[in-house]
Amino acid sequence: MRTSLTFILLLSCYFFLSRNGAAQNTSSLPVETSGEVIYETYDAEHPEISPEQYAVLDQRCAYNAKLLNLEVVDNKGTHTTALNWPVQAAAGFTDCNFYSISAHVDHDPAVGTYTDYNCGTRSYDGHKGTDIYTYPFSFYKMDNNQVEIIAAAPGTILDKDDGNFDRNCASNALPANYVIIQHADGSRVLYWHMKSGSVTTKAIGQTVVAGEYLGVIGSSGSSSGPHLHFEVWSGSTSATYNDPFSGTCNLINASSWWASQKPYTEPAILKASVHTTDIVVPGCPTTETPNESTVYSIPFQGAGLPAGYAKFYIFIRNTTVGMTANMSILNPGGSTFSSWTYSSATYYNSSWAAWTKQLPAIPGTYTFQATYNGVTCSQTFDITTSVGAVVKEESNAITISPIPAKDEISISGNEVLNGIYFLEIKNLLGQCVLKKQFVTENNSLHQSLSITDLQKGVYFLTIEMGESKTTTKIVKQ
Repeated sequence: MRTSLTFILLLSCYFFLSRNGAAQNTSSLPVETSGEVIYETYDAEHPEISPEQYAVLDQRCAYNAKLLNLEVVDNKGTHTTALNWPVQAAAGFTDCNFYSISAHVDHDPAVGTYTDYNCGTRSYDGHKGTDIYTYPFSFYKMDNNQVEIIAAAPGTILDKDDGNFDRNCASNALPANYVIIQHADGSRVLYWHMKSGSVTTKAIGQTVVAGEYLGVIGSSGSSSGPHLHFEVWSGSTSATYNDPFSGTCNLINASSWWASQKPYTEPAILKASVHTTDIVVPGCPTTETPNESTVYSIPFQGAGLPAGYAKFYIFIRNTTVGMTANMSILNPGGSTFSSWTYSSATYYNSSWAAWTKQLPAIPGTYTFQATYNGVTCSQTFDITTSVGAVVKEESNAITISPIPAKDEISISGNEVLNGIYFLEIKNLLGQCVLKKQFVTENNSLHQSLSITDLQKGVYFLTIEMGESKTTTKIVKQ
C-alpha cells in the first residue's frame, strides 16, 4: 500500500445553535470542513514486495524449515488453521477503533486490471495480501506504539528481520522488518512493514500462541505510510498465496481462512475528539500534530479560533452514502448542551469532519459523542477554572436565584450540612471580585448577596464547605 495523505477539503458554511436554541452570529467563525484521506495503491510494476524479495524470502524459509524440520508439501487452497484478526490496540490506547483496509488480494489475472474477493476494486494489480492501515494519525500511532501486530494463529517463527528503515515514503526495494509464522498445517503468514526495533525478541524456531505480540505497525520496505501487509501462504513458497477472505470473486480458495470473517465494509467512527485548534497532517514521513486536549481552562482561546470555541473532530471508516452521523455535547448530568448532524453523499474509505463549536462555560466534565451506523464513539473533556480545578455541577440542595440578576442574589437550601460556608465570585479571567463566609444552623441556609457593585457580565459563584463544593454561572444585568 502506498499512502498519500492528501486531504480534499469540502467547505460549507454552518450556523451554531446555542443552548436555548437562539441562532448565533457566525460571520467571524471558521467554516465547517470535511474530507477524504486518499490511500494510493501500487501496481504490478511497483509492488510492495518485489519478485527479487519474494525469491529471498522463499530461500530463507526453505533453509530455516530444513534446519527446524518444518518442511511441508504444498497444498494450495486447503487448510485447517483458522486466523484471528492480526492487529490490536496497545494497552492504554483509548480511541474507539484504529484501522481500515486499503487493499485486498487481486483476483484478476489480467495485467492492468484488478478485482478483490467481493468483486470490487479495493486492491491493486498483482497484490498478494491484505493491507491494514492505521487511522487517524498513522505516524503518531507508530511513534507511540499504539497499534500492535499479533499472531493470527499459533505456530513457529520461520523467519524474521528487524532494524531496517521504517519511515519509507516511496516505491523502492528497501528491506522491510517482518515475521513469518508457520502453522501446524504447514500454512504460513507473512507480517510485513513493521516498525524498526519493535519485532518480537523471540528467535527463529520458537513458538507463539494466537494473539501474541509480534511487532508494531510501521512503514518499512516499499511503503509510504504505516500499515500491515498480511499475506497468507498455503504451502512452502510465496507462489502458494491465498486470500483469507471468501467471496464471489475469490478465484484462489473457496472457503474463508478467518475464524470470523469481517464484513467487506465496516462503517464506524474511529475517533471523536476535541482539539485546541485544527489538526496538522504533513506529508509522509512527518508525524502528525493532533492538537488534541481533554482539558479547557476558562477563559480559553484556541489558535485561529474565536474566544471560547474549540474544534470537534470525527474520523470515519467506510463513510457510506445515506448514513448520518449524529453529534452532541453532553452536560455533566447527561443533558444536551448542543447537537448537530453530518451526512456524506460520497463513499470514502477514510474521512474526517470538523466543526468549530462553542465550549460550555460552567466548569465540569462534559462528553463529546458521535453515533454512526448504530455505534457511539465518545470522548470526555473537562472545563476548569483558571486555576485548573474541575468542579461539580450545582448541588440540588442549594438554590441560587434569580439568574440573571440585577442587584441581589438569594442563596437558599434545606437539609444542608451545618458549618462554615465560604462564598467566592470570580470573573471570566479567574479574578476574585467578591468573598464572603457564613455559618448555617438547623440544616437551613438562607442568605442574600448584594451584587450591586459588580459590572454587567458573566461570573462564576462558588460555595464551599469542607469537601463539598457548588459552582454555578451567574449573569449580572
